[in-house]
Amino acid sequence: MAHQTPALTFSGRHLRLDYLCALLLLGVSAGCSSSDRIEQQSQTAASAAQTVSMVLDAWTSGAAPFAYTAGTLQSVGKTLADAEAQIRSAETAEPAEQAALATAVKDLSVAVAHAGAGLQAGNRAGVQKAKQDLQLASRSLAAAYAKYFAPKP
Repeated sequence: MAHQTPALTFSGRHLRLDYLCALLLLGVSAGCSSSDRIEQQSQTAASAAQTVSMVLDAWTSGAAPFAYTAGTLQSVGKTLADAEAQIRSAETAEPAEQAALATAVKDLSVAVAHAGAGLQAGNRAGVQKAKQDLQLASRSLAAAYAKYFAPKP
């Protein structure tokens, strides 16, 4: 028996639910303001940085295997690159603050890449240095976030 996607009748027309979901998703994303998108991507970047920090701690202590750690770093690297692009592409009235957020996310991405390189080389000191860079970039992100979303006169 073939799988059939359920349909919904709307104004005499049959609409497949997968198309309705796509339309709903487009409508929701179109309804988000640039500020909302910047906020969401900034929070995603902060969460990703925390994830990397925890995974690196686990790897350093021997509690996380190499493959899991490497996969996590690769995945988070992609997430951070996407977050940076989303932040940079948003239209905003505060371009300097927006640039500071994007730069902080880029710095997170660079730290994750360095952690990955250290991991691949088995260089624990390199991984530890990258973790310190990650913490510094996380603080920069928090400061840029606070400045971007501070009340304006």
